[in-house]
Amino acid sequence: MGALHPAYAADEDGKVVTPYAQYSILYDDNLLRLRDENAALSAVGTTQMSDYVRNAVGGIRIDKMISRQHIMLDASLNRTNFDYFKQFDNTGKDLKADWGWVAGDYLSGDVGYVYSEALTPFQNFRVFEKNMRTQKTSYATAAWRMHPDWTLRTQFTRFSLDYDLASQLPNTLEQNSAELGLDYTARSGSVAGIQLRHSRGTFPYTTIISGTEINNSFKQDEVKAKVLWLFSGKTRLQFLGGWVERTRDMSGAADYSGFNARVIADWAATGQTLFTVNLWREIGGLSDVDANYALTNGVSLAAKLQSSDKLRFDGFLDYEKRNYNGAAVITGVTPSSRRDKYEKATLSVTYSPTTSLSLIGSIFREKLQSNIDSLGYVSNGIAVTTRYEF
Repeated sequence: MGALHPAYAADEDGKVVTPYAQYSILYDDNLLRLRDENAALSAVGTTQMSDYVRNAVGGIRIDKMISRQHIMLDASLNRTNFDYFKQFDNTGKDLKADWGWVAGDYLSGDVGYVYSEALTPFQNFRVFEKNMRTQKTSYATAAWRMHPDWTLRTQFTRFSLDYDLASQLPNTLEQNSAELGLDYTARSGSVAGIQLRHSRGTFPYTTIISGTEINNSFKQDEVKAKVLWLFSGKTRLQFLGGWVERTRDMSGAADYSGFNARVIADWAATGQTLFTVNLWREIGGLSDVDANYALTNGVSLAAKLQSSDKLRFDGFLDYEKRNYNGAAVITGVTPSSRRDKYEKATLSVTYSPTTSLSLIGSIFREKLQSNIDSLGYVSNGIAVTTRYEF
């Protein structure tokens, strides 16, 4: 897996401080991701499955270059209200802070922090109470250009995940990762390299299943090759793949050792049209953060058409097969025999009448098939969003 932190680019307009506001309305015909009305009646005491969701966001972005140092801060608050399932009304918070530093001619990197507090998605945990999830990530990276063609890089990341429901305390996670890589950059701009990554995940709260105390803590080691091939001015290929080994402190069937890889191909067919194909075979948690891993084989296709300066169309297709090797060891999650097929399609149109105002309309269809029949669902939705940057 790559870095958990996002990359930031300087504001194209040169603005240092940008307040913004956003408001969206979503209609989802299966908000809780349940199989049918009978499942809804059993889970939440009603056959109601659909709902309208309103979300208001207010925030401020600071983007500043100080000499060669790049400072970026994005902080926002959001309020989400449900028309029918009002018990899930909530207030969320988001913060992203990054210092892109440069020292001399050969050293550069990032130091940053990411904070997110939001309602836990119903797709992940079938917990039908208000369950707020808090994620925190702090990171530091450094790159040393030892030679015009060779770069040594390193990254340290600390991640924490917790939930406000007492029943979810066993899923609290603390994870530390360290990465070391060496890259060769050809004159064409293409890059080839190798990277080593070690992660340690700790669950501070004890899990007890059938009277037995379970230790879900784990370590994971990766050795991967990295390739960025600038095939042409319109086509770019990326590859990151190699051997991954994950071992729980309590050894057993939930351990994993095998080949993981991700291939990304970008093709700018015209100056206004971009296609991206993504293929992967990877292990990861339900949110790519915890020991409750699934081995996922997937493919996705994204397309973007910038038909004019004011109008853009985006399409996305995603198909995945998930093998839940490690699921049996985590509280509240289905057995390790679970096998899923997941599909999602999204189409959106963005209209920007001015540089400050954007109007976005989107539709989606999401489908999950599982060998555990009660977990399958189909969901369709439509959303309208407006965003204004002052």
